[in-house]
Amino acid sequence: MQDSSDKDGHAETVMDYVISWCLRRAQSMCKTEKPILYSKCRYMLCKLLDIAVSDIESVEFKRVEVWKQWERIDLFVEVDAIMNKAEKQYAILIEDKFYSGLRNTTDTDGSCKNQLEVYKRKFEDYYKEQNEERELKYALITCIERGDKNFRQYEVAENFGFKVFSFYELLEDEKPTESEIFNEFWLRWGS
Repeated sequence: MQDSSDKDGHAETVMDYVISWCLRRAQSMCKTEKPILYSKCRYMLCKLLDIAVSDIESVEFKRVEVWKQWERIDLFVEVDAIMNKAEKQYAILIEDKFYSGLRNTTDTDGSCKNQLEVYKRKFEDYYKEQNEERELKYALITCIERGDKNFRQYEVAENFGFKVFSFYELLEDEKPTESEIFNEFWLRWGS
């Protein structure tokens, strides 16, 4: 994905599609087809849900549904899981960034606010209207490594309740899977 361009060339759209696909591959129905891919995608989803690595084996993802660009939110994810024999329901708001920084956007009241604040309110309002009990999670995923000085531009996300992930923090390890899509995107994107 990375070449000599000094702009992202809509790389965030590619991120939306691949992350959406990976999260859906964490569902239990994908377990036997490509077990290495399934394991890595489950790990990624557990990281986003803040499920401890030690608890991964006790989680089964029954349903993972993803919407791209709902209300300008990069990814809107619903997860139905069984954890230690108990049903759990989650929803994740994901904003992804290739190189660009956070920006201000116009809220429904006409005021200009950080995009994360606006998206979070829309997300929460949606679940209030649905009268649906889900544990809400917020994540910002960036291709900039945590040690890079440019990573600091995303630290403000934590003020809005977002957990910030550098690209490689979502990987269990860098061993290849049975999927060239996964391998190319997650393991060779900088090549």
